[in-house]
Amino acid sequence: MQGARESRGEGEREAQLDELREALGRTPPQIPCKYLYDDRGSALFEQITQQPEYYPTRTERGLLRAEAGAILSAAGRVEEVIELGSGAASKIIPLLHRILGQGRVPRYLAVDISARALARTRQILSAEPGVEPLLLRADFAGELALPPRPASGSRMAVLLGGTLGNDEDREAVALFANLRRQLEPGDSVLVGANLLADPAVIEAAYNDAAGVTAAFNKNVLNVVNRLAGSRFDPEDFSHRAIWNGIDRRVEMWLMAHRAVQVDLGDLGGTLRLARGEGLRTEISRRFTRTQLEALLLRGGFLPAGWFGSDDGRFGLALGRAATVH
Repeated sequence: MQGARESRGEGEREAQLDELREALGRTPPQIPCKYLYDDRGSALFEQITQQPEYYPTRTERGLLRAEAGAILSAAGRVEEVIELGSGAASKIIPLLHRILGQGRVPRYLAVDISARALARTRQILSAEPGVEPLLLRADFAGELALPPRPASGSRMAVLLGGTLGNDEDREAVALFANLRRQLEPGDSVLVGANLLADPAVIEAAYNDAAGVTAAFNKNVLNVVNRLAGSRFDPEDFSHRAIWNGIDRRVEMWLMAHRAVQVDLGDLGGTLRLARGEGLRTEISRRFTRTQLEALLLRGGFLPAGWFGSDDGRFGLALGRAATVH
């Protein structure tokens, strides 16, 4: 998102302004979580994954390392891996190594909204001879223009990092359905999801002692200011991440620690918040296996495999593209 005014088309900027305008007009006001990931936000998120409190990345990486062979056996002859929201792409390497070990050259397509994340992907994969990387800067929640499929074998779309948890059921099903339209029967999707765990452990993961998540959260205000010409002052807000046991999700907020009136610039109008009121910037849901497989089914994928961590905190669900009648 960084430099959105200069590097993005005016039509896309207007769509972003419309999205932000609608979200900030909700009760409570919100900022869509994709705006957390400008170049600085992506760099901060990489730091978050290295914090001792943040278990999801370590757990998922270990699970992929342990189960890569079983995943690919269940998926069939995969020739192309499409990673949606690739970040720095470090977790996908065990799958790519396994395909290389089978004597095939995998094509890898990384899709991410952050130019910095894609640059890191290129850097990481430059050390992986045999992998054919393609990079696509895009919001994967929208319509994707995928390159022509490989001449043989199948495609596997991969959505890791618990990204699905940022969506409500409706958006998750729409994402799967959109993806299914671009795949063929026999193609597959692999989804990583955070599972229900001790709420204290979950909350700690989003409130690291070093304050990296707080900096990550507050940076979204700089992103909005740059895009919309608004006048949010990050110092007027404090990071807060809480476990919502009713909806079984973590919620990240920016709480005003004084009464504020924010000029919204090109968004139009003024946002008024009393002391203690806030903006919601992200949800991160926790699932059960049954929930996750039901969402896949509603989106056009038949459950084809389940791989869970030993501690029960993370799961990988494999879905196979169903035949469309």
